[in-house]
Amino acid sequence: MTPKYFSKGLAACEEALQRLLDGKPIVPEHVGLNSSRLTASIVSLEAGFDRGYLKRARKAHLPILAKIEASRADTKNNSGSHNEKRMVRLAAKLLLLEGELAMVRAQRDRVLSQNLQLWEQVRCLELIARKNKSQVRLHL
Repeated sequence: MTPKYFSKGLAACEEALQRLLDGKPIVPEHVGLNSSRLTASIVSLEAGFDRGYLKRARKAHLPILAKIEASRADTKNNSGSHNEKRMVRLAAKLLLLEGELAMVRAQRDRVLSQNLQLWEQVRCLELIARKNKSQVRLHL
């Protein structure tokens, strides 16, 4: 049973905080948010309120504000493992980008080759056209 002072707004903020900690936010800007950057205003926005909904001046808000601070402190204490995860994510992203770069380079080379072939054909056609033009003048 929740205390009498526990409002629907606070319940929404609790759910929002849990979504953020689980890495499953519903606000697109919060996707991939580092827990060390978690603030009361972010939790408020995730819950569907404005940035200033959670305030230290409201006694009912103090427990959730303490949870937010505790989760930030946890993240800072576990920054080594977080940095390792971040490095793994960045390495995977780098591999994808290197693959994409190789594909784009191959496409570029193919297009350049086609352009050179077309240029050669145009040059040959121009020579034939000049030759035909000069032959037409000789017959006149």
